[in-house]
Amino acid sequence: MRSDYFKTTSLIIGAMFLLTEGCAHKELNNDAPTTIAENVEIVFDWSKVSSPQASTMELYLYSDSHEVMTYSFNNRDGGLIRSYGGKHTAVCHSNDDPYALHVRNHHAHDEVEIYTDNTSTLVGQGISTRGLPRAPGTEQEPLRATPSMLYGTHHLNLNLKVSAHSQTVTLYPEELVCHYSVEFIDVENLQNADLRIDACISSLAGGYKPGRMEATDEAVSHTFTLTADNDMKSLHSQFLTFGVPPGEELPHMVCLYVALKNKTGNFYTFDVSDQVNQAPDPRNVNIKIYGLKLPELPDDPPDNPPVEGGVSVEVDSWNTIHYDLKV
Repeated sequence: MRSDYFKTTSLIIGAMFLLTEGCAHKELNNDAPTTIAENVEIVFDWSKVSSPQASTMELYLYSDSHEVMTYSFNNRDGGLIRSYGGKHTAVCHSNDDPYALHVRNHHAHDEVEIYTDNTSTLVGQGISTRGLPRAPGTEQEPLRATPSMLYGTHHLNLNLKVSAHSQTVTLYPEELVCHYSVEFIDVENLQNADLRIDACISSLAGGYKPGRMEATDEAVSHTFTLTADNDMKSLHSQFLTFGVPPGEELPHMVCLYVALKNKTGNFYTFDVSDQVNQAPDPRNVNIKIYGLKLPELPDDPPDNPPVEGGVSVEVDSWNTIHYDLKV
C-alpha cells in the first residue's frame, strides 16, 4: 500500500514536470479557477529583426489585481503559459547573457531596467580603473561595461480571456541596443604603444527600460578596447550601447589610455559630441578621429620591457593631452 502511494506520487510529480518544461513561472492560485486563462500561447514574432540572435526569452505580465507573473522560455519562439484573466501589460526581453546584462525593478512595468556591471579594470591592458584620469565633467560617471545584444518590447493593453480554450498573444521584439564604432585614422608612432589600447566614451545611457522602450536617464561612461590594423596606422573598435539618455543633449568625450613601452602612459581626450548627437542614424553611430600622434621613443628598448599578452601593464604616470577635433 505504501509502495503504491509513492509510485502514484512519483507519476504525478513527473507529469507536472513535463507540463512545465520549457516555461517557468510563479504558480497561480488554483483555489480560484474561474479567474484563470488556460492554454495561452505566447508567440514571439521576429519580423522587426533582420537576423535575430536570441535563444531565450523572459516575459513579465502585470495587472492591477495580481502580482507580476514571470515566465522564462528556453527558446526564442514562445510557448504555452497559464495566467490570470483580465487586462495586463506585457514586457519581454531576451535573456541570453544574464551574467553581463542584469535586470532590476521588476515591481512595475515601466520601471523594469536592464543594465551592465561597473568595470574594475581596463580589459585590454589589465589596468585598474581606480584612479584613472577622466575627462573634465565626467569624473562622477560610473565606468560600465558595454552591453551584449538585447531584444525586447512591450504590450500595453493585453486582454486575456478567462477560458480553458487556447488563445494566442503575439509580441514583436526589437533590438534595444545601438551599434557604435570608434576609429582613429592616420595614427603616428603607434608601434610605441604596448598591448591593446583601452578607451571610454562618456555620457551614454546606463541601461534600458523595455516597458517604456527607451534608455534610462542615468549617464555613464562605457569602456571598450581598440585594436590596431596590420600596418599600425589606425585603431578601431565596435561595440554596443544603450544609446544616449533621453532629454537634453549631453557632451560626449572619448578618453584614450595608451600605455607606452617605456612604462609611461598617455591620456588623451576628444570631444565627439557632434558625431554622437548629430549622427544621421542614432542607432548606428560611427565616430572617426584624425591626427592622433603618440610620442617618439628612443630606439634602445627599456631594461625591463613589459611582457606582451593579456597581462597587467604598470603605468608610473599619465601625461594628459586634450585634442580639439576638426571633423
